[in-house]
Amino acid sequence: MTTYKEIFGKPIKVVSSDPTDAGAEGQIWYNSTLGSFRSVVAVGSWASGGNLNEGRFGHASAQAGTQTAALAVSGTEGPPWPGIVTSVEEYDGSSWSEVNNNTTGRESFAGCGTQPAALVFGGAPDTDATEEYDGTNWTNGGNLNTGRYHNGASGTQTAGLCIGGYTTTSVGNTEEYNGSSWSEQTDLSVTRSSLSGCGTQTATLASGGYVAPSSVNNVEEYDGTNWTTGGTLNTARQDMGAAGIQTNALVFSGRVQPGSNLQTATELYDGTSWSTTANVSTARSQGAGAGTVAAGLFFGGGAQGAQTEEFTTSIYSPIAATWASGGNMVNTLRGRASGGLQTASIAAGGEVPRTADTEYYNGSSWSEQSNMNTARNQLGGAGTQTAFLVFGGEAPGPTAVTESWNGSSWSEVNDLGTARRNAGGFGTQTAAVAAGGFGPGTSDYSALVEEWNGSSWSANPNALPSARSGVDCAGTATAGLVFGGIIPPSGTKQTATFSFDGTSFSSGGALNTATAESHMTAGSQTAALIAGGYAPAASTKTELYNGTSWSTTTSMSTARGGGAGLGSNSVSTAALAAGGNNPGGDLNATEEFTGEIPALAYATISDS
Repeated sequence: MTTYKEIFGKPIKVVSSDPTDAGAEGQIWYNSTLGSFRSVVAVGSWASGGNLNEGRFGHASAQAGTQTAALAVSGTEGPPWPGIVTSVEEYDGSSWSEVNNNTTGRESFAGCGTQPAALVFGGAPDTDATEEYDGTNWTNGGNLNTGRYHNGASGTQTAGLCIGGYTTTSVGNTEEYNGSSWSEQTDLSVTRSSLSGCGTQTATLASGGYVAPSSVNNVEEYDGTNWTTGGTLNTARQDMGAAGIQTNALVFSGRVQPGSNLQTATELYDGTSWSTTANVSTARSQGAGAGTVAAGLFFGGGAQGAQTEEFTTSIYSPIAATWASGGNMVNTLRGRASGGLQTASIAAGGEVPRTADTEYYNGSSWSEQSNMNTARNQLGGAGTQTAFLVFGGEAPGPTAVTESWNGSSWSEVNDLGTARRNAGGFGTQTAAVAAGGFGPGTSDYSALVEEWNGSSWSANPNALPSARSGVDCAGTATAGLVFGGIIPPSGTKQTATFSFDGTSFSSGGALNTATAESHMTAGSQTAALIAGGYAPAASTKTELYNGTSWSTTTSMSTARGGGAGLGSNSVSTAALAAGGNNPGGDLNATEEFTGEIPALAYATISDS
């Protein structure tokens, strides 16, 4: 038998531990500790993308669109699923934006093409209508010969394919579109509806579907003339998403009949057979897919109608983010100011009762430090463990008092220009920002922004875009982030995010969950974290910001809001959440966050 050495001219290395650099991809070595041959192989994974503005199921997509240029068309809006809509949204790789509506509202229909050149056809109520999109406007195209819904699709706007579907029964009809009209072609071998399609008009893959009374695992390949049998799916299912081409495809999620059992499974096709890969995070049916095996997209679907997930193939198989228990705070408090690093944190003030307490965290335990001069809660803060600034708060009414910490004692410095409580704070001890809050009255929402230059406060003429309290913040005085909060008059919790450049605010990506008064935040303007908060009740959720959009990550163990986090200049991959409040009362528990860790995807291979 030919050996690896004879083929490549060098022996396989023997190592006691697997290599950790990307250059190991495609190499083979023998791990003497594990007693096996090893290599690095590319693996797939799903990650959260930006939510649709209007959740929906049964919508069409530009199936040949990409992960950074996708289209969601019509469908049934929801939840709570009030009815069919004509709304259309475009995806740019991080967020969805509303564009011109299509003409005919419909659901359970198919689409193909790209974001700037899409084709949609069929749908319920039972229709033969076709529409073409040019990236701006919709126009009518030639009608299908057989109106249907729950149909599959592939191809482009000028070379599209409509596959199977349902009228009063399932149909196997195949029709080709030439840019103006449809023509009948060879029928599917297995008549079915609720199937997925991907590929081109002359190289299409039709997978799964429904043949009464059950979902099926049948797969067929079309060569532009005839259908032939392909490798069968591992899981029979229908109403799933698909991406890729005939010889390199993905199908994901969907449901299994009878019983409508929703699936998370993702399968990868190599042109011959299917293998399982990473599951989607949320099972759903009648969502839509786009893109490729290397960069796929899955969006919408009941019952999580707004959710978007992105599939990527990489030699890295990340170790998931985690929250772990840390040392308890000395005092059980909420409404504190906090800052520093995960291993060198400070928390000051809080209630109940209202206090001037100051504590340090060293990465394992909390310890008492010198008290502030003014007891208060709902105060703002900025800086590090040994160079910290606190301002405003409730003492018991809104206060303007500002104090500076030098690592051993507090000193009073110049007051805020306007007394207020529950303002957001970010920056450093010598360059801080106070944004929003309540005050000076006990129910006055504020849009005021004040800046600290190391000796005094001055009002920035560019206030927050709207008055709000309980905002959360991260970043520096010249590159800050303000998010969430409560606005009048109803006290509605918000998803809005604003970036601050030291002069003015601009809109950023919206939080996935409207929230206020978390105060457990970390990071920078382009890499921020928020944990918990009132959304509307105390929450365990955690979200990460990449400078454009927010995505969910591992949740905390204990639901809470009003806790202490890390302040403005910390990293978002090593955060801290301490104290706070939930329906059970005030807390002293601490949790430590470790962000996702990149790790090579190792595989054990046969030595035969």
